[in-house]
Amino acid sequence: MSKRLDTIADLVKAGVGVIDVGTDHAYIPILLRKNGYNGFITATDINEAPLKKARLNLADSDCESSVELRLCDGFADCDPEKADTVIIAGMGGDTIVGILDRAEWCMHPGMKLILQPATKAEILRYWLVNNEFKIENDILIKENGMLNQIIYAEFGVPEKYADAELFTGKYEHIRDSEYFSEHIKRHMRRFADAADGIDATERTGLLPWKKLLCGMVSELQRMEAAKNEGKMHI
Repeated sequence: MSKRLDTIADLVKAGVGVIDVGTDHAYIPILLRKNGYNGFITATDINEAPLKKARLNLADSDCESSVELRLCDGFADCDPEKADTVIIAGMGGDTIVGILDRAEWCMHPGMKLILQPATKAEILRYWLVNNEFKIENDILIKENGMLNQIIYAEFGVPEKYADAELFTGKYEHIRDSEYFSEHIKRHMRRFADAADGIDATERTGLLPWKKLLCGMVSELQRMEAAKNEGKMHI
């Protein structure tokens, strides 16, 4: 197992049930059962090969009778009545958005989303705050030298996000992470390099994009300064 998967499993609260989309080898469902989770668990994958491995892993863990496996794209073969929690981990943020966007039943009070975008976290956060989800927490986990962002959201009243926070997560959520400085500096370099690249092209049509990038660098600098000053909010 891994710290990333342990953290995802620990975020699951007692409830009706969980759907783990793109379960791969069913590691998260196994963790949930081992942790004493008693709700329904449905694990889906779009490919047969990982589901075959998932069946073997469930059998080895004495969980085969308590987890439903579904070969399908996203939630296509899932029962919405058996879930109040959705887990989607290890996919691009745009792919996660596509899966959620095709399942309107996810967008109702009581629904909880645990999401770990491998890329394009900003697209996912933008979708969440524009579809009435409040991001309750953003957790930074480092595994195999890579920083992972884990987003926990519940249907409710969304908060306003600064442009840079769509990429990094809200300052209040990440300020106490041991990886805060690394996370902020990585994005600062990314935006600064992109702005420099626009300068090199000498294309005036890209100046509005450069202005946005420079604005996000400034936002990140304010976050870094607030952290150094011990401020709880920015």
